[in-house]
Amino acid sequence: MEETWTEQRAMGMGLHISCLPGEQGIGSFDENAYAFIDFLSAAGIKFWQVCPLAPTSYGDSPYQGTSAFALNPYFIDLKALAINPGNSMGDEIHRRRVFFGEIYNFFQNLLPEIPKIFPKSEQKKLQHFCENTPWLRPYSLFSALKKHFGGGSWMAWPGAFRRYEKIATAKLPESVLVDAKGHEILQYIAHNQWGKLKQYAHKNGVKIIGDIPIYPGLDSADVWSEPQNFKLDRQLNPLHVAGVPPDYFTENGQLWGNPLYDWDFLGKNEYDWWQRRIRRNRELFDVLRLDHFRGFDRFWSIPPNAPTAKEGKWEKGPGETLFRCFKGIPFIAEDLGELDESARNLMQKLDFPGMKVLQFAFSNDPKNIYLPHRHHPHSVLYLGTHDNDTLIGWYGGLSDSVKDQIRRYFGIGDHEISWKFLTEIYRSPCFLGIICVQDLLKLGSEGRFNAPGTSCGNWQWRMTPEQFLELKEMAPQLKIHALLYGR
Repeated sequence: MEETWTEQRAMGMGLHISCLPGEQGIGSFDENAYAFIDFLSAAGIKFWQVCPLAPTSYGDSPYQGTSAFALNPYFIDLKALAINPGNSMGDEIHRRRVFFGEIYNFFQNLLPEIPKIFPKSEQKKLQHFCENTPWLRPYSLFSALKKHFGGGSWMAWPGAFRRYEKIATAKLPESVLVDAKGHEILQYIAHNQWGKLKQYAHKNGVKIIGDIPIYPGLDSADVWSEPQNFKLDRQLNPLHVAGVPPDYFTENGQLWGNPLYDWDFLGKNEYDWWQRRIRRNRELFDVLRLDHFRGFDRFWSIPPNAPTAKEGKWEKGPGETLFRCFKGIPFIAEDLGELDESARNLMQKLDFPGMKVLQFAFSNDPKNIYLPHRHHPHSVLYLGTHDNDTLIGWYGGLSDSVKDQIRRYFGIGDHEISWKFLTEIYRSPCFLGIICVQDLLKLGSEGRFNAPGTSCGNWQWRMTPEQFLELKEMAPQLKIHALLYGR
């Protein structure tokens, strides 16, 4: 009998596309992405985990994208269009950080030029792509109108523009139509470039893990074009919004502000929107990580004008009925935080592997479920996720008593922390281990990618060419570890 993907021990690496080195001011689907795959293959690493590839907006978070279906055009290798983003994008400071405001302005100015420079030889293929991509027109019009109305939320747009179904009868400015065509072309190019990169990964024995945020952003093409899928009033304002309740870590809970699904409506329509979403993500990725998995069992519903998440209440999610539509798809359930018995039972029924995070293991509590000796093989072990500080930054901020627990647990000194934690990921009974590039490079908190609850400085870290060279030199030792521990 053929093994399932969870029965094959493997190693993975976390690095978002935006973090790759290059000369565009942000990582892209260029030769550096191919070189990264070459490194993974040489190191015996079989999975590459990325954050959502969605177009970003205010806050720059890929988890609050403007579409659950589109790709971020910032990732396009602009050499394919013979476009030079400018010398400033390749200077030292832009090689270390992503400046989203500059990139946004560059692409907004580029939009009307795209249809003029797009090769005529590709027109038939573009037409075929447009005719066979149902989400493309809503996304392209949404993005063009957003520019037309100064970047404001669709909820502040005038009159008929707030309702996608009325756009057909609305008189759209020529500039909007031109920009919408530019967005269609950019999606066509991004789709082709990512497809080729994914094929190259497969050819070299590497599969891609992608992230699916449970909710789209309120200011997204998804909510604007299909409001019936969400709990909105007649004026299209959210009746309730998403978040999580207060817990040990957050006194007021987390108020995300995303609109909640109308699960009753979706269920009556055989979860059509979710089926389309999963199909699209299966085109993009080999394995899908379900963000905030507990929300599919029960979700926290917060009044739209509440100042914090304290005032919410639990409501029942779709549970097992939703996932009956997705037999045989490899999922990872993000089950971090406090799960009640109902959510744990749902994971067991669906047989989805959950997550363990090594940074969460050390709290001077011998019953901590994240301690290595308590790990279950049917789990994915992370040293830290995109939301964690780097290993070095995290360790430096620990209390003396927790540091002492770590030293005694592993029988090591402070100078051995990085390599010991890496080795622990490899030797773990968990079938899949994932480590972030920043931890391999032994970076401090300057390498942190995202700090939840903060609004500035996130999603900007990039790997420099010098760091990439340093990473490549580690491939032989990582390959030895993969062979030693059967990964």
